[in-house]
Amino acid sequence: MMFAEVVLPLPIEKPFHYGIPAPLAALIKPGMRVTVPFGKKSLTGYCTALVPEAGVKTVKDITALIDEQPMLSNDLFSLGHWMSATYLCSLGESLSAVLPPALRAPKRPLKPMKPGTPAPAAVPQPGPALTREQEAAVSTVQESMALRAFDTFLLHGVTSSGKTEVYLALIAEAIRRGRSAVFLLPEIALTPQFIEIVKNRFPGLVGLWHSRVSAGEKYRTWEAARTGGIRIMLGARSAVFAPFSDLGLIIVDEEHEPSYKQEQKPSYQTRDVAIERARLGNAVAVFGSATPSFELYFKAKNGAMRLLELTERIDARVLPPVKLVDIGGIRGTSKILSETLMHALTRVLARREQVILFLNRRGFAPGVVCRQCGVVVQCPHCSISLVYHSSPVELRCHYCDLRKPWSAICPSCKEHTLTVYGVGTQKVEEELKHLFPQARLFRLDRDTVSHKGVYEQVYEDFKKEEYDILLGTQMVVKGFDFHRVTLVGVIDADTALYLPDFRSAERTFQLITQVAGRCGRGVLGGEVIVQTRHPEHYALQAAREHDYRRFYAQEIELRRQMNYPPYVSLVNVLVRGRDSNKVGEAAEALTGFLAERMAGNGAVEVLGPSPAAREKLHGYYRWQLILKGSPDTLRVAAQRLKSFALPSGILMSIDVDPQSTL
Repeated sequence: MMFAEVVLPLPIEKPFHYGIPAPLAALIKPGMRVTVPFGKKSLTGYCTALVPEAGVKTVKDITALIDEQPMLSNDLFSLGHWMSATYLCSLGESLSAVLPPALRAPKRPLKPMKPGTPAPAAVPQPGPALTREQEAAVSTVQESMALRAFDTFLLHGVTSSGKTEVYLALIAEAIRRGRSAVFLLPEIALTPQFIEIVKNRFPGLVGLWHSRVSAGEKYRTWEAARTGGIRIMLGARSAVFAPFSDLGLIIVDEEHEPSYKQEQKPSYQTRDVAIERARLGNAVAVFGSATPSFELYFKAKNGAMRLLELTERIDARVLPPVKLVDIGGIRGTSKILSETLMHALTRVLARREQVILFLNRRGFAPGVVCRQCGVVVQCPHCSISLVYHSSPVELRCHYCDLRKPWSAICPSCKEHTLTVYGVGTQKVEEELKHLFPQARLFRLDRDTVSHKGVYEQVYEDFKKEEYDILLGTQMVVKGFDFHRVTLVGVIDADTALYLPDFRSAERTFQLITQVAGRCGRGVLGGEVIVQTRHPEHYALQAAREHDYRRFYAQEIELRRQMNYPPYVSLVNVLVRGRDSNKVGEAAEALTGFLAERMAGNGAVEVLGPSPAAREKLHGYYRWQLILKGSPDTLRVAAQRLKSFALPSGILMSIDVDPQSTL
């Protein structure tokens, strides 16, 4: 008699053993998902092995098999084990990221292919001729692909330098060699035009994988990848787990984007998972960006991965000039738009060209304050200011989504003296409509694209020049390529510049450079105007010159002096609970516990404990301690922290390589 060893998507390290009912004995195999009883619940688990002994007296039986065939290959199992060890989660939790428990054939059968339908021909369509720099980059990567050898590359190319054509040429090479490719983008659902480019170049070979794909279509896509029905997976971060049997190439475009970090457990970093996936399959991983993350650029500069560079825009188009405008004490017609930006808007609109305006803050005003007593109105569940929205008129918390009707009455002194302060995209929209009433304007942020298909429609309408001005948050930074955009304006470059996070300058440089890259992509050229109160800041000065190397040289020296990544690794330990005092006491006790267990090991530096920058979220008070050290030493320290007995009502989460320490 055999038993099934099953791991569950729970923070429990050990596997469980279940009996195999006779009807399932000939069907079950490792790599399948199973339904099992667990306490009073029924859970989806992963069969990892079939063993002759259970090791316990009482054994419950498996309820059902979810899969008809093993869905997890040896490579994906190995990747799950690596993720479990690296991100300090159970194997069941890591496998739940690789193969979601909810992924299953829909109750209504998917429409089958017609009998005799031929498999898609693996014949990519030809692309445009490559430039000298593109050809050199492609040739270098092809050498590794020809050897079927694991290798990693960082493709550093200025905006509009043709990184996409390099990617497509490499995918064509992988297909030619009979292998498959994964192509990751940070916000694939926000890049409809890019999807069409890839599908047209590789007809019938492309599967899509992102949050807006239906459950039934996801199942069909997974099966097509597993059985060879498709050869390319185009998607967001979880597409890195595509079940190709002979994966030859992984591309991570815009690798610097924070959205590649999975925030929920297991909190994996996609670029590191991509490297391990490529290593397991003797594949090549290519990471691309105009503003690479410091972690990868540091590796490339020190020989840990190979650096490829595209230094010129396609067709020798020049990068647009960037002007920094000091808006400290702004005067004039508008309190939001400088005279410089207003004059530029007037010129561009008169020429019937297009404008993109960027402000990374939605709503009308980010804060509400009482003129009488000075109290700032905050969310009762989060230590965050409520944001005033004008459409509809209400106060919102952008973390827990609490919504309250607007009232001018102060909740503290009860006077009718509440007023709003600061600027959000709704307020800029109102100002633009007042100053430029003839301009056709669309505001693109999370509030206006809440319905499916809105983003795609706006993209098409702007492409057809049905709008003159596109105003928005980070959504306007990603994926837009419009040749009639001759002006990009950054309303406030300082929104993230001085946040209490060591990456704040890096994030600001990346955002300004990326949004500036939306401009001057056609023969008309263009200009970029950046409004700031700190024009002398080195990140903005480097962005003005489109000079990544200059910024890197200054910032990396600060990182070295302060002992921050990429010189060390970080682990962010977050302690949270409903009682503020108990959370603080638990964090102090946890720190003392770690000091005892790591005594004499000076390789771990501990910052804190201290209240988190956002001290309260979703009703939970939060304290944190940050550990610095080598990955191996931090793994030992974090494992010891996991053995600490937390008081009742106190929770702890451990984030390896956090993308934010706020």
